[in-house]
Amino acid sequence: MKSLALKISLAAAVLGILGLALIPKIIGISIESVVIGNLSAIIPPEVQSQFEIRHDEFTKGWFNSSTTIEIIYTPTGADAIVLSMDFDIGHGPLLRTEDGLSAGLAYAAIQPSIRSDMSDIADLSFPLPDITLNLMARFNQSLSLDVIVGELRFSDITGEINFDGLDMNVDVAADQSAYFSAQMGELSATENAANSNVLITGMTLTSSTTQMNNILAKTRATLSVPSISSTLPLPFSISNIGIDYCLQASPGDENFSEIYQTIRLASIESEIPVSSFSWLSEIKQVNNGLLRDYYRLLSELQNQINADAVAVSANLTEMGQKLYLLALQNMLKLHNRIEVNSYDGDHTADLNILWAGLNSLNTIAELDINAVIAALNITLDISLDLEAILSSPLARLVDPYMQEGYLTVSNGRVMMEASLQNSVLRVNGDELPLDQFF
Repeated sequence: MKSLALKISLAAAVLGILGLALIPKIIGISIESVVIGNLSAIIPPEVQSQFEIRHDEFTKGWFNSSTTIEIIYTPTGADAIVLSMDFDIGHGPLLRTEDGLSAGLAYAAIQPSIRSDMSDIADLSFPLPDITLNLMARFNQSLSLDVIVGELRFSDITGEINFDGLDMNVDVAADQSAYFSAQMGELSATENAANSNVLITGMTLTSSTTQMNNILAKTRATLSVPSISSTLPLPFSISNIGIDYCLQASPGDENFSEIYQTIRLASIESEIPVSSFSWLSEIKQVNNGLLRDYYRLLSELQNQINADAVAVSANLTEMGQKLYLLALQNMLKLHNRIEVNSYDGDHTADLNILWAGLNSLNTIAELDINAVIAALNITLDISLDLEAILSSPLARLVDPYMQEGYLTVSNGRVMMEASLQNSVLRVNGDELPLDQFF
């Protein structure tokens, strides 16, 4: 019995050793299709025409492979940007990474460089910081990319640059859901001739999406900056900067989307008399077909630019009219709220727009201003601190606008309530004829 158990153990050990020896070669055989396939899979189909992936022939060894991959991005109406990456790929299941031994399908150390059609971006008057990219492909088909941008210290007679570096991480799961994070250190730049200086004390950016290759997938992003300051030409200092963004499906209807964005500047010091600012923007009931058509039209435009740049101008107007018509035909809800502290007073403006859509409109030529007005439902509420306004250059406008009925004053606030509903314009409850505006 012991002899049989020993034989089984030896056989299992031999099979395990053979597996460890053979698996790297098996992974190496398919490494080309895996790498190129994963890169192509994360590009949304609506913008694929703006990207091109080229690669040299893979040099495949038993435990390692190598190649150079170029990702060429051509924005609409701009010069192409080329990201060139030299891949040194280690085959799993045991991988030697920057953090030691790890288990996975493959691990790549990547040496990047960037250039454009107009100039070599790296051809600058100062050296670029060291950039390290490491890509891990795990057994569960997920990918993890770590990017480390090193410190930069440069100084000459023109000025100096000091940069504390940048760390980024991208995790892409097998289902194409992804999470991105970036932390940037302090960045300062001084130009001696202009006696100017810009200082960014740091930055944190996070983003997540439920499907990386779907432009309409639920997406969230947050950017925060402790402070930004500058001297000349316009001295200013802004603290506690935050930007939030969200794209998600409309509740109860997957065919429509909602977009939310907030911008917050908690403290502002400058020659402009604004000490804080925030802006909330909401776009609701966005037809997904409209968004996809928008990106599709951009894609068609890019294809035309690549094929015949001279003919683009002739088609650009037609394509723009198609998009304009789609926007007019579909319903849309907009909400914007601005809060400002100026002249030591708090002020708010709240604007709501409901565009009912002209679904019977077939051509732009059929557009009628009366139909447009009837399709609009707008409310505007403005509330200003009276004492602050009287301390500002706008003070001389308060009395004339009150006499015209455009403004009211109550409890220390200057207010305006305006609406356009059912083709009727009202300001502070009084109906105003639309003919004077059209």
